[in-house]
Amino acid sequence: MNHEIFESIIEITCQKDTDSLEYSLAATLAELIDISEVTFLNVPHKELPSYLTSQLKLTVTSKEGKKRYRWDNQMRNVDIDKYSQTVITHHQPLSIKHDDGYIHYFPIVISDELGSILKIHSLQDILKHSNDLINGFIRIYQNYQVILTENERDKLTGLLNRKTFENKLNRLLKPRDESVITSLLSNCWLVMIDIDHFKSVNDNFGHVCGDEILLHLAQLMKNYFINNNLLFRFGGEEFVIILEHMPIEVAMATLEHFRHLVSEFNFPFVGNVTISLGFSQFCIDDFPPSILDQADKALYYAKQHGRNCLYNYEQLVLEGKLNQLKENGSVELF
Repeated sequence: MNHEIFESIIEITCQKDTDSLEYSLAATLAELIDISEVTFLNVPHKELPSYLTSQLKLTVTSKEGKKRYRWDNQMRNVDIDKYSQTVITHHQPLSIKHDDGYIHYFPIVISDELGSILKIHSLQDILKHSNDLINGFIRIYQNYQVILTENERDKLTGLLNRKTFENKLNRLLKPRDESVITSLLSNCWLVMIDIDHFKSVNDNFGHVCGDEILLHLAQLMKNYFINNNLLFRFGGEEFVIILEHMPIEVAMATLEHFRHLVSEFNFPFVGNVTISLGFSQFCIDDFPPSILDQADKALYYAKQHGRNCLYNYEQLVLEGKLNQLKENGSVELF
């Protein structure tokens, strides 16, 4: 067992991004302890969250004495029950006995902020023999997570950076579990956002004011969108969002409401600021640069047709409107 623990620690600290770190922790616990399910529940960055989001689940079964793993990284909303609410309030582990076994809740605290809850199902009371082991690996995970987070986050806004976006998109397009049905990603969308006339803001009010606008827009995004782990600052005044598993009508309504929310917000120094948005659908095995190019074309169309508006690439193609894009590179859009 000591050798296995040592090898597991090496495996965890070999990870290069937070997603891989979550997979590694879940797999390590499943390998060393007799458990049936491990779930990472993301806690939204809100004062009074009404839900959690399931960001990773590992189900463990046994066949002929050998453990078999099934991974699920499909994002789902999870109601906050009285047990998870207790963990959120007190930041302390909790263990509950049920007729079919035990459920254990472990808070994951990064830089004094509760970021997620590790929920473990087991048939036996694993805490009798493995409590120190579980808590030890969680502490290793938390400490290493701090290091990785510094490399993955944009220093100004705290959103994920462009390099992390590429890793997350590639992971969505090529799921870890080959048995995942490809239709799970049939209603996913890549959204590109650009602040209108941002150059004029910097020129007229200074870069400090520009930074304030970027900070407030990032905060609006964190408060509005369900999954904070799919929000990115792409560079300059450009942001990217990945929306998972929703029909185009819902995606359109969600983004349109956010556009209106931003236009009504009172930004420091300048008052009202607007954004333009373009988005495109993507599926498993799509080519990442193509997805970005499609969303960018929809964004470019929005910039050319009045700004402060939203367009979908697939609808533009269907309506034959993309050929209206001007080829004149001298037109200032941003």
